[in-house]
Amino acid sequence: MKFTLGSLFLANAATLSGAERRLRECEACRLYFKERASRKIGICDWDVRATGRPTSFATAKELGFDGVQVSYQIEGEDALSDKANRPKFVAAAKESGSAIASLCMGFLNSQPLATSPEGVAWVEDCISAMVDLNVCNVLIPFFGNADMSRNPEHVPLVIEKFKQLAPIAERNRKTLSIESTLSAEEHLRIIEAVGSDAVKVYYDVANPLIYKKGYDIFHEMELLGKRNLISEIHFKENRNRLGDGDVNFPKVRETIEKIGYQGWIIVEGSTSGDWRESQIANVQFVRRLFEQ
Repeated sequence: MKFTLGSLFLANAATLSGAERRLRECEACRLYFKERASRKIGICDWDVRATGRPTSFATAKELGFDGVQVSYQIEGEDALSDKANRPKFVAAAKESGSAIASLCMGFLNSQPLATSPEGVAWVEDCISAMVDLNVCNVLIPFFGNADMSRNPEHVPLVIEKFKQLAPIAERNRKTLSIESTLSAEEHLRIIEAVGSDAVKVYYDVANPLIYKKGYDIFHEMELLGKRNLISEIHFKENRNRLGDGDVNFPKVRETIEKIGYQGWIIVEGSTSGDWRESQIANVQFVRRLFEQ
């Protein structure tokens, strides 16, 4: 059951005795704050200086995070494209008491899904890695060379690639998440053209500000959220720690609660000065934010 501040007093409270009413109200408050306190907070592995490496979990735990967004890579000693490496990530997460929150295919920014001949095969193998790691969600980014705003001719190609990949994701109960500089409405058009519940949006609350798109963050979150199309959320500031920049995080929190989003909050970037101190401050900021 979901509680909001307005629902803490039960509808029939007037018919209860004072003691019974206080007991019900106390229980409602306990469940309400338990729900809020249970929100999981993660960090990107590149922000703990361990891109695509199992060592990211211990560092994230030390800083106070619950889990890590892990980079799926196709090259390197620990690349998840090598099936033999996957148990190392599972073991490292378990040993640290941390979790694998999601995956990210960051290399697709330089080798776009739309135009790379190997693109579909890469994502298909990433779905295989998600099965082995027991992870539900992968971020598929569209920045840099893959930016669909600057390369609108990529959009129909991306739709076609997702049409090939969506049935595979559906069979394995995995989610393919688009993060880009497009608006919520443009994301919706892509998702509707693909026609699959396996394709959603990875929402970054700072992207509309950083890329100067002028989108209304809260309208976007509500538009996507009411359709259950936000798979995961990045909390980020541009060249500042969380709470020290331009993002209205109290309103972000209100919007998250309004749309009923219960997934991971993943901190990305948002450093000023020492990166470790910044990330400790960031995770503490997010915890305080959801305790308000």
